[in-house]
Amino acid sequence: MINIDIHTKRITSDTRIFVARPGAKYRFYELFVDRNFVGPDLPGLDLPEFDNLQDIEDLDARVKRSVAYRRYFLRGENDVQEPAIDIRNYLDAPDDQAFSQFIRVVRAYFDNMKVGDLVIVPPVNFRGQAQIGELTAGPSVVKTLGVAIYPGMPLTGRNVRWLASMEKAKLPSQTLDALQKPSPLFLLTRDAWAAVFRRAYGSYVTDVEYGSRFEITSERYQTVDDFNIQAFFNFVAANTDRVANGREDLLNFQRGAFSAQGVAPDLYTNVNSPGGLSLKSAVVTPIVIAVMLTLAVTVGPDAFAAAMEGTITFGNSQAPAGDACVAEVGSQVVTQLKLLGYDLWAEACQHARTAAANTGISTTVDIKN
Repeated sequence: MINIDIHTKRITSDTRIFVARPGAKYRFYELFVDRNFVGPDLPGLDLPEFDNLQDIEDLDARVKRSVAYRRYFLRGENDVQEPAIDIRNYLDAPDDQAFSQFIRVVRAYFDNMKVGDLVIVPPVNFRGQAQIGELTAGPSVVKTLGVAIYPGMPLTGRNVRWLASMEKAKLPSQTLDALQKPSPLFLLTRDAWAAVFRRAYGSYVTDVEYGSRFEITSERYQTVDDFNIQAFFNFVAANTDRVANGREDLLNFQRGAFSAQGVAPDLYTNVNSPGGLSLKSAVVTPIVIAVMLTLAVTVGPDAFAAAMEGTITFGNSQAPAGDACVAEVGSQVVTQLKLLGYDLWAEACQHARTAAANTGISTTVDIKN
């Protein structure tokens, strides 16, 4: 029995990606990463339990008090009187620019950002690793984090599960441009989301596209390896299109490698030994390629016999039971294996295994047999 986990994240249409600066001058980056935390740079916010943020009647006053203490602790050489701790002192305090900015940030963190949204936390150094994480609970489930710079007044924020990292300099250009401004938190523009989804989840599906990522772990990546990998991509893409159109005359590896014009997914390359390759398409082809490549490398020619005997099962640990992507991918993979036959599939496996041996190419697909 061969059990295949396509490991494809189904991303709902309301999922968003935020970029959270970890404090002024990125000073809390290590703490945020170590403690799985994201939140505003506001000491002693001390939110009471709430179901909806708007139910906190003295929210403005709490933010104004936090802003006052933040100024006090960061006063440097300035002689600033310690602010009052009693919240009643801030109920009628006038608004200022800092308050207006931070109240928007607080409402974003504890009202707008939902469970499952992604957050990018960048470091100060452009060669450092930006962390990509997923919020694990709703906005009313808060956590606190003590920091030395604010003694006795912890930060309040959200729990995040880190999924992946990437060099800050390689973040989408939209992110780097926005980071030139001092915004503590901002929404990443939609045209940059696909690159982050691929990095975070490997394979993913939305209402409009499918994506997959292939990691290259070897220090060496030569042109012959690149040819073998992209030829395998084209081979599967061409045959996926044929199966989708009801054809049974599938192409062998050589013909398939040069027959994917108009049906091959978009390819995004960032191979710097090590690095990665990413595919995106409006149809399921990238996920099928990820499964077929992993099958070729880990199981090899024996996958043909398993397809014929009906001993291949498909599931998806990243989506609810009954996910439609599982059935679509499973049907494509089994049909291709059966129609290719042992000899044509074994030939494709040889090229895939050669490429894997030289480059260490891998996917997030998990296969147990």
